Amino acid sequence: MVVQIISRLAFLSFIAFLLVNIAGTVMAQQSSPATLTIDESIATALANNLSVKSAEEKVKVAEQKINEARASMMPSISGSGSYTYMGKLPQMQFDLSKLLGATGTPQGAPPASASIPLGNKDTYNAGISAQQPLFTWGKIHNAYTLTKISYEAEKQGLESVKQQVIFDTTKAFYGVLLTDQLVKVTQMAVDQVQAHTKTAQDLVDAGMATNFDLLRAKVQLANIKSQLIKMQNLLKLSKDLFKNTIGMNLDADITLKGEFTYKPMEIEIDKLLDLAKNNRPEIKQLELQEKVGEKAVSLAKAGDKPNVALAYNYSYTSYADTLNKVFKSDNWNNTWSVTLALSVPIFDGLATRSRVKQAKSAVSQIQIGKEQLLNGVSLDVRSSYMSFQEAKELLKVQEETVQQAQESLRIANLRYKNGMITSVELMDTELAFTQAQTNYSNALNDYVIAIAKLEKATASKLN
Repeated sequence: MVVQIISRLAFLSFIAFLLVNIAGTVMAQQSSPATLTIDESIATALANNLSVKSAEEKVKVAEQKINEARASMMPSISGSGSYTYMGKLPQMQFDLSKLLGATGTPQGAPPASASIPLGNKDTYNAGISAQQPLFTWGKIHNAYTLTKISYEAEKQGLESVKQQVIFDTTKAFYGVLLTDQLVKVTQMAVDQVQAHTKTAQDLVDAGMATNFDLLRAKVQLANIKSQLIKMQNLLKLSKDLFKNTIGMNLDADITLKGEFTYKPMEIEIDKLLDLAKNNRPEIKQLELQEKVGEKAVSLAKAGDKPNVALAYNYSYTSYADTLNKVFKSDNWNNTWSVTLALSVPIFDGLATRSRVKQAKSAVSQIQIGKEQLLNGVSLDVRSSYMSFQEAKELLKVQEETVQQAQESLRIANLRYKNGMITSVELMDTELAFTQAQTNYSNALNDYVIAIAKLEKATASKLN
């Protein structure tokens, strides 16, 4: 008995140990920040973005419209059934005295008469009918083709929305990386000024500098620390903006995994323009909408043209006094018919003519919009290309400036320690180095975003 109790206690202790470990693991996973790369961020944004979801629903609607239009080509079949009970049947009266003659009725007797009911108390009817359009002057075919083209146009609209989301996510992602880099630059500046302040204190203690130099160093340290606090808050804000862009909860703890990398790229403006004209989904969408408009014109023209259809009807009818008689085969009568119908519109009040003009005007509007879009795309590509060239040149300049500022700061620190320059000159050198690092980080970010703009403007992957 004691052995069983000990075994049960050991088993319960083991279960409790497992539960504690599992709970600790879950809490650790929940508390650990989510690490996202640029590709993972884009995938998350595409999955969560409401504009993308709305565009996807439009594609689904367009797809179902194809099925709806296809149904018009198929026969429509319907069944029917009815039961009719006649509470009082109509009667047909007969005067028998007129039929029998004067000798057929005893003298003095009332005239003989008879009535015959018309119809039946219970009538059961079952039937089936089918209709098949044979020739509609292209109405059904054009309507079906129109829905297929509209479906492709909606897919291009979805692609356009996705490209915008990709660009917004890329910009927000590297915006966080840029702000994080600027926080690090500012922290380095704080460390540098703190070292400067310590050096100033040592020089004052040694009688080689005045309290004025130490006071200036402390003021500069306070200013740069204030700047660090602002940059840290800006980093939090940029992370919130990024989380909002990709559809994450603002309370989520995230860490971005990535870095700014310089990828040299040489490309001609003419090639970029060709890529944009061939790949931009907005252009493809308008081209498809233009085809939709042309089909709408053909559809409108067929409004006053003849149609041919085939109809088949089959009816099964029973007249029975009671329900039990319904199922007797001799109580049922069947009839069927086949109809070939020709419909020729003669005058529709010029409605077809008006609809054709409307459809042609709609096509003209699309063509005008297409020309405007092509001009806008060309301007977008040229502007993005100029921004890329500018960012590339500035990046080269800023890279050299950082190297020069770093060497100047190294020399200034040595000269200040030896009492060869004043603290003002050293602070100017420190400020120049911090500004050079900041400018380089901004230039690198501008270069990466410029490439992203070019890729969006051309709807192509360039690197």
